[in-house]
Amino acid sequence: MSVLLTNGRIYTLDEANPVVDTLVVRDGRIAFAGRRADVNVAAAEEAIDLGGRAALPGLVDAHGHLMHLARARLSLDAGGARSEAEVAERVAARAATLPRGEWLGGRGWDQNRWPEREWPTKGALDRAAPHHPVSLTRIDGHATWANSAALAAAGIDAATEEPSGGRIMRDGRGEPTGVLIDTAQRLLQRAEPRPSDERFDQAVREAIAECLAAGLTGIHEMGAELYALDSYRRLVERGQFPFRNYAAVAARSESTWAHYRERGPEKFGEDRVVVGALKLMIDGALGSRGAALHEPYCDDPGNTGLVLIPPEEIAQLTLAGAERGFQVCVHAIGDRANTLALDALEQTLARAPRRDHRFRVEHAQILTERDIPRFRQLGALPSMQATHCTSDMEWAAERLGPERLRGAYAWRSLLDTGVVIAGGSDFPVESPSPFHGIYASVARRPQSGAERGWQPEQRMTRAEAVRSFTTWNAYASRQEHSLGSLAVGKLADLVVLSDDVFACPEARMAQIAPVLTLVGGEVVYRLSSP
Repeated sequence: MSVLLTNGRIYTLDEANPVVDTLVVRDGRIAFAGRRADVNVAAAEEAIDLGGRAALPGLVDAHGHLMHLARARLSLDAGGARSEAEVAERVAARAATLPRGEWLGGRGWDQNRWPEREWPTKGALDRAAPHHPVSLTRIDGHATWANSAALAAAGIDAATEEPSGGRIMRDGRGEPTGVLIDTAQRLLQRAEPRPSDERFDQAVREAIAECLAAGLTGIHEMGAELYALDSYRRLVERGQFPFRNYAAVAARSESTWAHYRERGPEKFGEDRVVVGALKLMIDGALGSRGAALHEPYCDDPGNTGLVLIPPEEIAQLTLAGAERGFQVCVHAIGDRANTLALDALEQTLARAPRRDHRFRVEHAQILTERDIPRFRQLGALPSMQATHCTSDMEWAAERLGPERLRGAYAWRSLLDTGVVIAGGSDFPVESPSPFHGIYASVARRPQSGAERGWQPEQRMTRAEAVRSFTTWNAYASRQEHSLGSLAVGKLADLVVLSDDVFACPEARMAQIAPVLTLVGGEVVYRLSSP
């Protein structure tokens, strides 16, 4: 099958042929990129007039969570609530629709948006849903707020010991308050029932549709578990997976890592799903004060965050993953966590040198001045989410203070050392729209336009921001020979845009949306005929 796309301003991101007006797609790949006058495609089965619109190679989110986006569609949305009481009201309304005793899950609350900025307690949920176990995951996925019924179902009480790398918030009597941080969440998750295969498969389809409508053609999924990968396989077999997923399996899931440690990497669905990486988590998140810092939090003296994996195990797991053929992706937000991640890579390379390991540091959010050049020196790739910067602006200074803030979200400092940055969103923590991330990278301001003076010298150029969702992401997943640009021979993944990301006013960048999206030469999303 061949398709002609013409009358567009097509940014190929191929340095040898950067802007063209016509593409020919044949058998899912780019067969021609150039001027309409230079190609004869009378036999094309379909011709698409782009109407002068701009087009880009397929946009890929280098750090997203399709599994969690799907689960969120099956649970209560606590996002955007401005107080603990507002979340409780939503819980009460949902509980009234459920059979007595049914588990009520949810996600999205953020105490940093509340006037008092204090942790919630189980009491509000007990009053809202006295006859249901309730567990609500914080927006960043690093804390869970539960009621007494959920805590009892999980066997969590005053005598429960905190797991390594976790925290059970307690009151003055030692009783759990209802908030579990980082690895302590697993105590609760073991008791929470999973959705049926049928419900989860449908939720995945809806989540993919949401990603396509946002402008994505694929993701790098960080921390995929076996049950989610089984769902993707079922959908691929039914022809219901119009998306690409480079999956990093979750080391924290014992069953998932045990399976893939024995099996090794795999691909299925004509490479729509590539299980090629291992995801490790060194620390928690800044918003829940679990990010591991060298010095205490400015707004929580005595707390330096949480290290979820003992330092000696980080290097062991890094080596084990690499030996089995997996790219290793390590979650590190705090400056201490980033030091530990880079130390682990250095130790691994000393024991087993590898020329092209493409070790990734997921988030690389807070860095010491000493660690910034180490990325380039060790060949590590920072995978960063620009919208975290603009979302965290309201409160991050309270956590870090002015000195550490200079090494926060330090895109320009890293780029100037010669590394590339893989761009993502961390959805569902943030919106899956890649244009929100591109705007945040370029403007380094919230979408309101408010100038907060957050190290404007760290901004990216538009070209860098776009590459962070295209060519640099392809390199960050070892797929640069087939994805990332619209060069002849590569897969025909592309997005036709509502506005030109390179030419429109900066303030309009975040509002760009896809008009037409192709994955492997097939139209998978169409807003209207371009």
